[in-house]
Amino acid sequence: MRNSMTMLLVFAVLALANALFAAPRQKSALPRANGSVKWELKYTENFDGKDLQPRLWNRIAGTADSGPDWQRNISPRTDLSEVRNGELILKGVRNDDPSSDPRRVLAGGVMTRGLFCMKYGKIEIRAKLKGQKGAWPAIWMMPQYPVGSWPACGEIDILERLNFDGFIYQTVHSEWTKGHPGDPPNMGKGTAKPDSWNVYSIEWTPDLLVWRINGKATHSYRRIGDSHERWPWDTPFYLIIDMQLGGRWVGPVDESTLPTEMRIDWVKFYTLIIDGKRVSEFTKPGRGSSKPPKGGR
Repeated sequence: MRNSMTMLLVFAVLALANALFAAPRQKSALPRANGSVKWELKYTENFDGKDLQPRLWNRIAGTADSGPDWQRNISPRTDLSEVRNGELILKGVRNDDPSSDPRRVLAGGVMTRGLFCMKYGKIEIRAKLKGQKGAWPAIWMMPQYPVGSWPACGEIDILERLNFDGFIYQTVHSEWTKGHPGDPPNMGKGTAKPDSWNVYSIEWTPDLLVWRINGKATHSYRRIGDSHERWPWDTPFYLIIDMQLGGRWVGPVDESTLPTEMRIDWVKFYTLIIDGKRVSEFTKPGRGSSKPPKGGR
């Protein structure tokens, strides 16, 4: 009898262990914003004109000898950021006219600085990012009215691709992340086929940032505390889209394989509605600028 009871107990333990190990693991869900969240489309930029809309976009004039790496080769030349067939095309090229610009390579970039900015909401961008050694295409956001220098002022990177990577980086920068990049993790990697068309998005609420690729959540960053050091994203930000070339992070450019490009099909801006109340702020500062922001790597 004792042996029978012992055997039954052993079988019961083995059955329980088998069920536990055989059960599929549940993926941990990304955190959700506080309250009932809805998104309402406010504006779509389809790039259906002959050039950039001057009320929304500026071409970026980079600086060759100072500032962060990303802007060293950015040029406001119109052929490097052109609107054609309903797309914004940002190019990276070898510079064939060193007499007017001594930089060996040049790239195009645009931004809404001084023209349009938003506080909370959602941005979606349908983009295609061509792989290239030394290419660093990026879509990101900086504060219109920065408090402190970078990174204390805050930065939101919707996407960055390096070289031929089969994924994109999704990152935030602040004074806190500078010293505590893993508390919580400020950088994620979203799997994609960047050379094909994808929809990249950022959802920005007062307590949460969520990144998505083709509607699938791939990274998030939740608010912890009320200090500006830990959460500088309670102020209007503007949008930057640029075809960056070269730098310490991405590495040297293979000039022999240029030109390269990134294509933008459309950009959509959404209003954030929490518990039936519109929370987003969309503003027009009223004064455009081609000067690059003092931020980024």
